[in-house]
Amino acid sequence: MRMNIELPESQVDDLKVLMGKIGVETYKDLFNNALTLLEWTVAEVAAGRSIAAVDEISNRYRELAMPIFENARKAALREKANQRPETAEAGYNNKAGAVYNNN
Repeated sequence: MRMNIELPESQVDDLKVLMGKIGVETYKDLFNNALTLLEWTVAEVAAGRSIAAVDEISNRYRELAMPIFENARKAALREKANQRPETAEAGYNNKAGAVYNNN
């Protein structure tokens, strides 16, 4: 499948700088990495966890808050409420076959 998106030139420039910092050469690789990270964060939030940057030296953290995470949390709560008890314990399986347990 082919996808096209329109971005302002300044955002494309920012993406190119970011790609250089992380060693990604194609937009496809950038998109695949971003999608993997998004799938993981959504699964973690759906399991009731927070996404945060941790400063181990000062023992402080900064939580990442985005509207999509709140949407994922609410969807997971709705889904869990509609599941039978034995299916709610099974966890979430992504397309790659990885299992994200709800525990």
